[in-house]
Amino acid sequence: MLIYVTSESFPNKTFVSLVSAGDKIARVRAQMLHILNNIGRIDYQFRLYYKSQFLQDAFTLSDYNISDKAVVNMISMAGKNESVVADPGSHSSLGSAEDLGRGQPEGIIDALQKEINIFRRRERLVMDFRTLLQLHALASFLSVFTDYWYSVFWIVPLDLLGIFYAPQYTQVSGFVGSTELQRKVFCVVYGVYGLLNLGAAVTLASIHWISIQNNGCPEWEATGHCSTKTIFTAVFFTLWAVVLVLSDIIIWVLLWNFKFRNGDLVEKYLVQERDIEKVMHAAKFGKLREKRTAAYELAGMAASGDDNKFRIVAEGGLDVLNSMALGHDQTIQEHAIEALSELLTIPSIQDAFVETGGVRTLTALLHSPHPRVSQEAAMALYVVVSDSEENKGAVIAEHGLEDLAHAAYHGSLSCQRMVASIYLELAFNSEIRVAMAARNIPVQALIHLCKGKDPMTLRFSLQTLELLAIESPELIYAQEELLELLICLPLVTVEERLYLLAGKILLYYAENPETCEKMLDQEKLRECLSTFARSENPILQKVIAKVIFCTLDKKHTKLQARELKLDEILTAIKANPADRECWDMADQGLQVMNSEDEGLVNLPSLSTLEKVKRMGENSRSFGSRTSLQSGGSGSSLSSTSNVKKEQ
Repeated sequence: MLIYVTSESFPNKTFVSLVSAGDKIARVRAQMLHILNNIGRIDYQFRLYYKSQFLQDAFTLSDYNISDKAVVNMISMAGKNESVVADPGSHSSLGSAEDLGRGQPEGIIDALQKEINIFRRRERLVMDFRTLLQLHALASFLSVFTDYWYSVFWIVPLDLLGIFYAPQYTQVSGFVGSTELQRKVFCVVYGVYGLLNLGAAVTLASIHWISIQNNGCPEWEATGHCSTKTIFTAVFFTLWAVVLVLSDIIIWVLLWNFKFRNGDLVEKYLVQERDIEKVMHAAKFGKLREKRTAAYELAGMAASGDDNKFRIVAEGGLDVLNSMALGHDQTIQEHAIEALSELLTIPSIQDAFVETGGVRTLTALLHSPHPRVSQEAAMALYVVVSDSEENKGAVIAEHGLEDLAHAAYHGSLSCQRMVASIYLELAFNSEIRVAMAARNIPVQALIHLCKGKDPMTLRFSLQTLELLAIESPELIYAQEELLELLICLPLVTVEERLYLLAGKILLYYAENPETCEKMLDQEKLRECLSTFARSENPILQKVIAKVIFCTLDKKHTKLQARELKLDEILTAIKANPADRECWDMADQGLQVMNSEDEGLVNLPSLSTLEKVKRMGENSRSFGSRTSLQSGGSGSSLSSTSNVKKEQ
């Protein structure tokens, strides 16, 4: 299949890579190195990027769901302007060769040069073979004038086979022509048929030379066994045999050469296990380019297996990666954080990372002006908080709530999603939830996240707000902006899971007399509740019925509910109930609304949680308290891999 590779560094070029789905990313990188070498940019260091993720050399195209004619981005490891990037540890001028160091690592250059030599040899052999084909054509013509004129019937087919099916190859363009995929078959067929021709040529030449030797040429007269035609035949088949020997040698050498694909040796180098000591040495003391390459290799090694993770840590990799992550080079930062994210999937490494103050590094990087850096930092931070209750406290101790809020306001879409999931993980811890409820910053950040259009971010944010509402309803009462967002939710999404979360938070507004009045003053309240009530989810229908119940506690709010015609919503629930209890609640609500008595007749003094428990007693997923215990209408992410997939 074809993969198109584009790059901002080469705005007028689109590169093409011919690969199969089972090929590794290293294969594409290797082919790009050949192209860069041909255009004189072998020093250009790059990464491959596809659908919001950098591609690791050891994984295949199918692992990343890269299909035919996909467009992959080639991103410079130096950022947008390589010429002005300097090594942070150097005192020389910006962009100097001393700062940048060497281009590609020595191993890649050596492997690439070996491949180039193989392909140069292939190009030369193909040209030599096609030159010999011209002699084949001449032989086809001259064979008619020999004593064995009928030899034309096996010489001509060999010539035609070469003319029509011989592969054409150049180092720059590769194989060309319609027969490219049959080149190995051609080599075998031509080689075997050529050997048969060689046997015939040697036999016929031998017969004539033996005859001439036995009978001699008296007085060198061209007569009898020494006639011109006899000598011509002997010489012709002798020369023809020599041409066939050369052709067969070339064709069998080409058959061996054809087994090499573009990138075989370079790919082998890219995916092989590196000497960890050399990589760490480059990470500590190398020039800028060496450090970029070392960071990239550490990220790839960490992603390739647990053994490599422990090897990196054993060599002091956590301290090195922390230092690289806090450096000034964006590329080094990104790969260092990628490596840390992979290392932190091991619980024991997590503990060591937290003990060395690594959380402080991650929270600091949430303020990075580079979206990719802050996103990777959020990813790594999520790994820390999702697997260990003890490590969650480290985030709070390092002023993580404020740093997360900054990322919520200024981060990219993916970063905001990660921040929302981190807040949710933190909120499941009772002590941290108390700390979050005691401060307005996290709530304001979550409300800001609710304004986005990403369903996952919205769901995580609403789940967290639901947990905070359980801990401190007063905190929710004070958020008028959140009330407006909840009521306008049907304008943003049609996902019922989000409707249920929004409805349960609306219950808190409905139970408080002051916020209930503010809720009734919302212009789109009736439209919102109507949309929620049309759900076939019995939990959501009960929630909406209970919200309307709460508006009937006071006489003036009941009048407002009548003016808004909220009774029509109850009628709609009664007409299409999700279960028997929904019908009963809607019927009871209509009776209360149409009566002249003040307040709720049957539920006069129940708190919100008691009312919810009474309404949804038989439903395990109903109510915020159950959500706290079992994840509610949607649980938090369980692993780093789930987060990556949902991104």
